Amino acid sequence: MKIKKGLLIVVFLLVMSSVMASMSNNMATVVSATDLKVVNTNEALLTLDANTPWSWQSIVGAKDKTAIVKDGEIYFQFGMGVDRDSSTAKFYGLEPNSEYQWNPLFTVRNKSAETIKVTVRAKGPYAKYMTFGTVSQSTVSNPAWGTRGDALVIDKVSKESGSGMQNIRNIAVKINIPNGQAGSQEVLMGSIIVESEADID
Repeated sequence: MKIKKGLLIVVFLLVMSSVMASMSNNMATVVSATDLKVVNTNEALLTLDANTPWSWQSIVGAKDKTAIVKDGEIYFQFGMGVDRDSSTAKFYGLEPNSEYQWNPLFTVRNKSAETIKVTVRAKGPYAKYMTFGTVSQSTVSNPAWGTRGDALVIDKVSKESGSGMQNIRNIAVKINIPNGQAGSQEVLMGSIIVESEADID
């Protein structure tokens, strides 16, 4: 009889220890070391840069500073120009019944280890006027345009290797302001959003 009682106590202790173990697992906290670095957009894993790798870009098509990097973020100012002194930047705006093109406006560079799919889209009141396309140095006067108001999807942007050019896409932007569009002194605020995901194929 004493042997059975001792066995019951052992079994009870085993059950209690397993219950306590499961309780502690439900409340476990694991601390793991991790690294994160916040960098300028032209140094990030998915780089957005206001300048193309083409040597003439800083001379032709970029004088108005439509795309600028400020405090590490890229900004777009559609309708920038210069004042009469030809050196002071001024925001003029875009007029109705007109089309404006930037071939290209900015570049996207994949620095990840994956081949990725890139989606470029606009958000805000001017999104319906915008068309995105891709352009290279040899096709600068004839970009491959998407559909106005729609996102542009670019498949199979390779990882960086060798020359570092196969992982770059130069993004052209076209803005069509329709005839009869009411003018306003109010600036239309919005965003250009660039998304990427691993291209699974």
